[in-house]
Amino acid sequence: MERRDQIEALFKGLVEGKPYTKKIPLNRLSISGLSFSADQEIKRKLGEKEDTLKDKLNMFRGTALHAHIQNLVKDQGYRAEYRLYHSIPHTWHYMGFDTIDFVGVIDLLHDERNEAIELKSSMNSDKIEEYHKTQLASYLKMLQEKTGREYTGLVVKFGGSDVVAEEIQRDDVPKYWDTIVRRAIMVADKLDEEMERRDILASTSNSKSGGLYKFDDSEQD
Repeated sequence: MERRDQIEALFKGLVEGKPYTKKIPLNRLSISGLSFSADQEIKRKLGEKEDTLKDKLNMFRGTALHAHIQNLVKDQGYRAEYRLYHSIPHTWHYMGFDTIDFVGVIDLLHDERNEAIELKSSMNSDKIEEYHKTQLASYLKMLQEKTGREYTGLVVKFGGSDVVAEEIQRDDVPKYWDTIVRRAIMVADKLDEEMERRDILASTSNSKSGGLYKFDDSEQD
């Protein structure tokens, strides 16, 4: 293999990354996934969503930009990649869970200012989308449940030609959170039904769906 090919393979490997092998409970749902699309979250949990190299390249660019920005502002009191969990009661009739567990990762959190920032990037658009606001508003709700404090939330987007920011109005947080909860319940019920259907189909070969840890390939949010 020529050196050029070796270099190309090296950096393509960085983009593609290593497969995620941890087993994650089926009832743990991603806030970012739910914010974007309930159908996409279902496909992700069932292992039916495959990212192309182009998809992975876009994610790599975004991740690299996030990491660079997070490093630049750390001396201003921000914490990066703050992970949040929150549960709501929900009965899974087939899988046996009694909760839906949400997971989210806040890009930047400033405890003294009670401020959360969600970073977004795009090479094509300067617009802050509705799902960006849904995602951050849900994080604000989870923060309030965890800490008992109200946080200010801003989406900051590094777009195709500009840097734009939009604040989440606190009065809008319940609306966005209700959207997430409704989608999560729909996703949970569809996953529950699909696990039962697959086990029925597999019953002739005496193989089960894998229990409570089926198909989830990523804990990234």
